[in-house]
Amino acid sequence: MAIFGGKRVVTLAVGATAAALLAASAPVAVASDDARGAQAPRKLGILISNDDGHQGPFIRALQKALRAAGHDAVIVAPATDQSGKGTGINATPGSIVKASEVEPGIWSVAGTPADSVSFGLANVFRDRKPDLVVTGINPGQNIGATTNHSGTVGASITAAEKGIPAVAFSAEYSTADPRNPFPQMPQATAFATQLVNRLAATARRTGPLLPAHTTLNVNYPAKPTGRVEMTNVGEADFLAVSYVKDPSCDTCYKLDLGLAPNVDEPVRNADTTAIGKGSVSISMLDADWTVPGWQWGQQSRVLDAVGVQLRLSGLKA
Repeated sequence: MAIFGGKRVVTLAVGATAAALLAASAPVAVASDDARGAQAPRKLGILISNDDGHQGPFIRALQKALRAAGHDAVIVAPATDQSGKGTGINATPGSIVKASEVEPGIWSVAGTPADSVSFGLANVFRDRKPDLVVTGINPGQNIGATTNHSGTVGASITAAEKGIPAVAFSAEYSTADPRNPFPQMPQATAFATQLVNRLAATARRTGPLLPAHTTLNVNYPAKPTGRVEMTNVGEADFLAVSYVKDPSCDTCYKLDLGLAPNVDEPVRNADTTAIGKGSVSISMLDADWTVPGWQWGQQSRVLDAVGVQLRLSGLKA
């Protein structure tokens, strides 16, 4: 469950007025995708990763769905649970990285989510750069302050840094039934496929699926209302972390995690707010620590974000 450890990400926020002004310049007319399992008009080469491990049921279900839609989807994911590793990557020269194809189309990498994506791009996709990197579907939302530390998001940021379009998918934890905390996962998988197909249908025939060095962070609610919102990354931290003295040794403390659901959200149109209303949240990230507006050159990034919003308009959850 990807909820901790990594790198600051910045949302490219876009106003509705700007979107209206640029509507006429959308790159391609939006295709109908009400039939979520429909074949995509463009077959994509997709690298799939996560932070929970290649054996996870949700990453396997996502691969199956993307392949059913006609895409060439290959899993390259950690050998073990690497939740909360953010964008952490092995940078030790001469160190050994163990990786193997444990099943046809499924690779195991002994390392972090970022290590898995890096290895996949350098080795598994050495002869054919993927059209897209998809991470998840993570069991647990990656919104607000936790976005900065998510291994699921960190893996997608790693791809974006290398110039590969990427989308991170996560599903909200439901407290309604402890025996089934992710009842919406089939719907989330269908929506993920729908979104990938939309990107394939609206991109220029020979162009990238997303603007350079960007990634989408998508969170699917536990109780979806059908609404999809383009959001900012919030600042609220819904996780309560504590360190409890442990009797096993004098310097030992046990990490304890809890939820803080009543935290105020200061950010307007935040992902945290959207999920709370039952909407799918889509935020566009660029992995840039610079405060938006600090450099005038960021205006072009705003136009990129408007274009992506127009391409995704009309999606239903």
